[in-house]
Amino acid sequence: MAKPEIFVVVINPTLDRHVALERAIEIANSLPVKPRIVVFIGVDATRVVDKPSNKNLYRDSGWLEREICAPLQGNDIDFDIVFSWCSSWAASVMQVAESVGATMILMRAQPTVDSFFQFNFGKWNVFKNSKCPVLLVRGEAMTKTGVVLAALKWQTQNGEQKLLNRKILDAAKATSSWSGSQLHVVNAFRDAISHPDRGALLRNAEVANCNIHIQQGDPTKVIGSVALGTEAELVVIGTKGHSYGTDKMHPAKLERLLSMIEVDVLVVNSK
Repeated sequence: MAKPEIFVVVINPTLDRHVALERAIEIANSLPVKPRIVVFIGVDATRVVDKPSNKNLYRDSGWLEREICAPLQGNDIDFDIVFSWCSSWAASVMQVAESVGATMILMRAQPTVDSFFQFNFGKWNVFKNSKCPVLLVRGEAMTKTGVVLAALKWQTQNGEQKLLNRKILDAAKATSSWSGSQLHVVNAFRDAISHPDRGALLRNAEVANCNIHIQQGDPTKVIGSVALGTEAELVVIGTKGHSYGTDKMHPAKLERLLSMIEVDVLVVNSK
């Protein structure tokens, strides 16, 4: 019997709806072996109104049973619940994920504001340092288009990027396998010198030629365009990190991509 996956689902108890938990249950019900779900309940203090008058800061046992336990029990999913009071929200999420041997972290992607998506430092910290992929869940139910899109940079000579390409492909293949979706691959390039080897992509991705999308242009725009054109239900991308050391930084590629598409994104880092 296959070993079950272990999902850590990050819950902000101040919210009225828990889309990451909804998605975890949806994925669990599609897997041949249901995963064990560890529900992480904690508040990123930088993202809430931390005042006694905020009624959403108070939750009772009825809330826990109704919002967390009942949906999991109703779908016959093995689960545990971890409560965290740690002020270092991101570090505590990763600590729990590592301690339980998580194979994926699921968290809500907050809604886009004024047509632009932006993360806070805590979530960037998770993306950069998590030892397992992180699924960013959008507010709507996962669309069933049958397409998982992996975004690669195959023309690289950088060792870290090559490792990241492999991890993206592995994650995308695994996802397309359990979801029954077709795997597509997108690879942007800026000029003729940086054109990727299509044959190598085909051999490593193990997909039909028509499922390889190689286009010239800005990588973020190309990925977003192909995601929309293929109607992908999930986009798998990689990140080598991002610095918040200046207030004058340009929008991160991941943030710009999420401003263009409305589907779930699986983030894999190079660690």
